Amino acid sequence: CTALLQPRSLLLVLLALLSASTSPLGKSKPGLKPESLFKQVYPGCSTQKDSKFPQTVRVNVSIINTNQDTKASLDVSSRSLSPWDYRIDEDPNRFPQAIADAKCRHSRCVNPDGQLDHGLNSIPITQEILVLRREQKGCQQSYRLEKKLITVGCTCVTPLMQHQ
Repeated sequence: CTALLQPRSLLLVLLALLSASTSPLGKSKPGLKPESLFKQVYPGCSTQKDSKFPQTVRVNVSIINTNQDTKASLDVSSRSLSPWDYRIDEDPNRFPQAIADAKCRHSRCVNPDGQLDHGLNSIPITQEILVLRREQKGCQQSYRLEKKLITVGCTCVTPLMQHQ
């Protein structure tokens, strides 16, 4: 199969391989081999003899769903009782090159009238994402997966009380 798999299709195949090749106790199920499952999902595709996961793969990095409504998310960030603003983190050696990162506007939350509520704290909500990092190795460029922690928004919480 020479065509590149879409990220969602690749994920579904990987999940199917993992769930079919091991039982909940971690022992292989008799009769089910990853390569036979791959043939069922993608008939006509040749499989490798070695079923180990490769260290390098070819990846199409085009983004499929680009029609997300960012105006609605900006509206939520201002209407929240724990409002936040976005800044763009840019890195030319990373894919994606630009990532929106949220920053809480206040350390306290605001009440419905817009006044600071000193009984509640505003804290960031973080999410770990995967990015591709470009590396120059001699005359050849390579890419590696890297984890990045970003802030996606803020929320209100009650303060931690320290009893003495």
